Amino acid sequence: MVDRNELNREQLEQWLDESGLSHYVCDQCHGLHLPRLQELEGVTDSRLFVEPWGLLLSTEIVVRPTAILPLATDLTRLNIDYPVLKLFLDIVDDAMPQLVSGASLLTGAGLTGAQFIHFLTTSIEATRQLVAEMTHLDYILPDENTPQGPRESRVH
Repeated sequence: MVDRNELNREQLEQWLDESGLSHYVCDQCHGLHLPRLQELEGVTDSRLFVEPWGLLLSTEIVVRPTAILPLATDLTRLNIDYPVLKLFLDIVDDAMPQLVSGASLLTGAGLTGAQFIHFLTTSIEATRQLVAEMTHLDYILPDENTPQGPRESRVH
């Protein structure tokens, strides 16, 4: 078990390496980027941060502008259906709207490698399921390089 005062990015990198979960550190932030989530359609970034209070996994998903209202209406249900995640819309004037998914783990009592991997794999799987559901609901802005099939017409 690692004491909360000893928990740092290097320890998390060691546990990630031991578990086979790929990650990298960029020169723009102090987070551990997780390609397993970043490869999903619509996900712009997914990072794990060590904070004084614990761990934060943050994933940003680009939302189609025309899906903002349906998604805002559906946000309460999504937060209930994915209790591991905290979901909120991030709408800024000069950027595409995003759904931000966060998962946190308090580490004040210390943390073992097994607890960390359980937290991370559970959070990754919940995020993957969320992105799949958002894709099905046509909330995600598709990548420019992805071939588009016919869209279902909807009545809301």
